[in-house]
Amino acid sequence: MITARRTRLVRVPDLHEFRRVISTLSAAPEGPVVPVVIVPTRGAARQLERSIENAPARLLTREQLYDVLHARLPNAPRRLDAFERDSLAQAAAEQAARDVPDLSLRLRPGLVAEMLRFYDELRRHSQSSARFETLIVDALAGAAEGGDRGADRLLQQTRLLAGTFRVYERRLASLGACDEHGLRDLLIARPIAPPVGRVVVATADWIADPDGLCAADFDLLARMPGIEAIDIVCTEAILGSGFYERLHQWWPGIDETDGTRVAGPAPRARPVLLTPPDAPPDRPWFIYRDREEELIAVARRAKPRTAVVFSRPLPYLYLAPAAFGAIGVAFQASDALPLAAEPTAAALDLVLEVAETKFARGAIVALLRSPHFTTAGGSDRTRSPNDSDSGAAVSRTSVNALDKALSDARYLGDLGRLETLAAGWPGSDRDLAAAPALDAALDVCRSLTPLLEPKPASAQIRLVLAFLDDRLRPLADADPFSPRERRGRAAIVSLLAALARAHEAHHDPLWTIDDLASALRRWIGDETFVPETAAPGAIQLLDDRAARFGEFDELAIVGLVEQEWPDLPRANIFYPAAMLRALGWPPEKDRRGAADARFVDLLASAVSRVTVSTFTLDEDALVAASPQLDEIPRAGLSTVTAETEHGGGGSVGLPPPHKASADRRSLGEGCQPDQILDMSGVQDAAAREWAEMRRTRPPADRPAFHGSIGSVAPRTWSVSALETYVGCPFKFFAQHVLKLEEEPDDEEVMDPRRQGRFVHEVFEAFFRTWQAAGYGAIRPDNLDEARTVFERVVDEALDRLPGAEAGLERTRLLGSPAAAGLGEAVFRMEAERPIAVVERLLEHTFEGRFVVATASGTREVALRGKADRVDLLDTGTFRMIDYKLGWPPDRNRALQLPIYSVCAEQRLASYRGKTWLLGEALYLAFKGPKRVVSLFTSPRDRDKVLAKAQQRLADTLDAIERGEFPPAPDDVYRCETCSFASVCRKDYVGDV
Repeated sequence: MITARRTRLVRVPDLHEFRRVISTLSAAPEGPVVPVVIVPTRGAARQLERSIENAPARLLTREQLYDVLHARLPNAPRRLDAFERDSLAQAAAEQAARDVPDLSLRLRPGLVAEMLRFYDELRRHSQSSARFETLIVDALAGAAEGGDRGADRLLQQTRLLAGTFRVYERRLASLGACDEHGLRDLLIARPIAPPVGRVVVATADWIADPDGLCAADFDLLARMPGIEAIDIVCTEAILGSGFYERLHQWWPGIDETDGTRVAGPAPRARPVLLTPPDAPPDRPWFIYRDREEELIAVARRAKPRTAVVFSRPLPYLYLAPAAFGAIGVAFQASDALPLAAEPTAAALDLVLEVAETKFARGAIVALLRSPHFTTAGGSDRTRSPNDSDSGAAVSRTSVNALDKALSDARYLGDLGRLETLAAGWPGSDRDLAAAPALDAALDVCRSLTPLLEPKPASAQIRLVLAFLDDRLRPLADADPFSPRERRGRAAIVSLLAALARAHEAHHDPLWTIDDLASALRRWIGDETFVPETAAPGAIQLLDDRAARFGEFDELAIVGLVEQEWPDLPRANIFYPAAMLRALGWPPEKDRRGAADARFVDLLASAVSRVTVSTFTLDEDALVAASPQLDEIPRAGLSTVTAETEHGGGGSVGLPPPHKASADRRSLGEGCQPDQILDMSGVQDAAAREWAEMRRTRPPADRPAFHGSIGSVAPRTWSVSALETYVGCPFKFFAQHVLKLEEEPDDEEVMDPRRQGRFVHEVFEAFFRTWQAAGYGAIRPDNLDEARTVFERVVDEALDRLPGAEAGLERTRLLGSPAAAGLGEAVFRMEAERPIAVVERLLEHTFEGRFVVATASGTREVALRGKADRVDLLDTGTFRMIDYKLGWPPDRNRALQLPIYSVCAEQRLASYRGKTWLLGEALYLAFKGPKRVVSLFTSPRDRDKVLAKAQQRLADTLDAIERGEFPPAPDDVYRCETCSFASVCRKDYVGDV
């Protein structure tokens, strides 16, 4: 029996009145009945709680409402959780698929999850699975009979979906359990105890609010026994977007009133819109370079009772610690955070990656370095006879040594290969230092090896649980991060245990490691994590749905770019929008109209002021501004420029930003010290300390901020290092002054550096063999002998390489029917030059002091280097050759070939009783249009090229001794492959 009830729509003009009416309805119970207030999200509930602290109302999301109703239903069947429903749906889909002939779909877990989501949407639109099948089949039958393949595939898909839904419902009934939809039927048929007497609906429907109520929910509220009064509170803007008409379809004859009749009259608050100075009237929003710059600007203006409002949370939550923490401003994320953002989730991902990659070097090293895990290592190689412990904690030094050793050993994965390396582990100091980490790596890999064999899903998940239980590092109570880490671990372990139970009870298919990793990442990505209580006065970071329910003096609405404002609805992967409309899906214009209405409401939600901002780059990709920016005039707000506001604002921070170019580089750059901060009246010691640091900080254009470290003592530099300086001074600094090591890469073939060494070794071995055999120059008449000797040398060198890689290098060196190899290019170069070769100096080293000529005269410099090849010719000249696996360098920037030539002339002055002069300098380049590239073309050109190179060398040495190492590459494309990008300050100082 349906209880008689009062159903009322309370219309309010804005969000100020919206919150005031909800607070009034929550705080004025009629008799002993405690009202239930339905809000869209838990973040919205937390915001609303602050304004109705002493009210007796219960604030519930849609999902929480069903939990409460289920708990109050007498003799209620067990309600399946999300993990059980997903397992049940997988079993149902597999059974239904057997009844669909020639099914072209592969039933992956992710696809089944989408099928279950579609089923929920159908039922929430008050559609049954039988009705769904009838509507779709009727719509497609004609086209399919006419030979339309697309329609035929959709029919096949529809039969699979409908069959899955039927089997799912039968299995659910056989378990004597229910889901949300079965619970709704029970709640309409049977009264609950105690009843929910009064309901305040503080959200719209799913069209106007992604977290709003569905058609079936409105039907439940209209028919559920025990409800005496329903008040739905809504702004005029949302009602005008189409919700008013839909509400009257569901609840015809609903009473209407306005907010002042419920909460009494109140003055209407209207914030001002803060705009950039010099901005045109039709562009009242700030434009920044990227999200980081945008958030820094918000931090500069931060005051208490400020909220930062976004549509997509993760990017801002990642950036917030740096933006707010750097200036001592407390912040708090007020909505449930993605569990995937928690450090413990990253730790679990490391475990999965180690197994997925079959124990690749990078994955093993990352897990050993992780602070989340406890690893021990030790063996007879490293343990003292007095050590009673079975192993010592693995140090970072040992892990770094292992990383380098495995990279040098070309280890690409596989436990068998790792065990083979361990059995023959060398005894050098570095390798001994790596031994504890190697033992720990072997222990980890052996523990995770069972994951590589297909097993029932529940067994695979329990293996992961066992690894975490055994390896997660104990948490210290004194660690300030321990409480959050414990909660994160508890959430991860609870999720894995529930998933294992669900699969064991309902559907336990064989899973490979790829299936396991995919499933765990999907579930963790869908879970949220409730943050801790906010500190008093902390800046709130929250999404646009929660912001509607919070009382804030200021709002900073950030990230207004396409794809985020408005947030795109989740697309249905099964049917086009036109076909879904018959099943209750709304047209896109209704969603867009409601999203614009929510945005306009939000603009006027603050008490004093609001700022709106967008950015132009997202991870270095250009993004377009949100079309919702054009809706700002609809809010009817008065404006004030940032400069005017600063005059009387007294904000605890820095002056507002002036332009988007401003300053991610330096907060306060360009301001006089007495303009940076006015801290009068500020009591917080940390804030005063920060302000003093900002006042006394040296200016941003100081040389120390742009790569200058002061004078550097002269020393002997290699010519190749100096050429690195010419390419980029900072790379030289990182590599040769700081001596930072480049991160090794795992490749199935040699990286360019190893490949270059290999090619040099092959040619060195060939020419030594050629000379030892009594040959001189390579001439047209002995080309075949040269090819034969070279092939023999190459084959001997290739024996050291893996089979697949050896084949590639053989083709590169010896060629194929399609193209000549590198050897042929070298031989033809020499055969085309008839001058006899007296001797070849291979990998010839130079070290000592050399005289170079500069514009200010000659000077001595200390150099060292190694020339690839110097051919002494019987004319008394020599030919300098530099092998280049890539393209030859620009001779206006090159140092090695010209400087080696100058050094060779000086060092060979009396060699063999002769004075040798440079006759030719060549690059043998293995890329580019020409294999042989001359450094100069004539004696006059020779003198000019060498003079410029010597001057360039002297200038480079002088800059190094002055300590000038700016991040200034000669070509910005170098930055794309530079190994030191993580320590380079080019983005910070803006020199590039």
